[in-house]
Amino acid sequence: MIYGRRPRQLLVVWGVSILLIVLIYWLEISAPALHDLLLPFYWIILAVALFLTWRWLRARSRKDRRGHDRRRADRRDQGSTLS
Repeated sequence: MIYGRRPRQLLVVWGVSILLIVLIYWLEISAPALHDLLLPFYWIILAVALFLTWRWLRARSRKDRRGHDRRRADRRDQGSTLS
C-alpha cells in the first residue's frame, strides 16, 4: 500500500504482462522458427509494464497537485448572467 492506495491496478498490469509473456513463450516453444520474430514483443510488453508502473507510482506521490482545490472560490459568483 503506497500512500494509502490499493495496488490493484498495478497487479492487473503485471498479471496481464506475465500472461502475455507466457503465451508468447508457448507460441515460441510450439514454433521455434518464430523466435526471432517474437523476441521484440518481450521487450515491448516489458516496456509498457514499466511505463504503466512508473505512471502508477507518479500519480500517487505525496506531491500530488490534485490534493488541493486550485480553483478560486470567488470566481464561481463572478460573471453570472443567468440570474
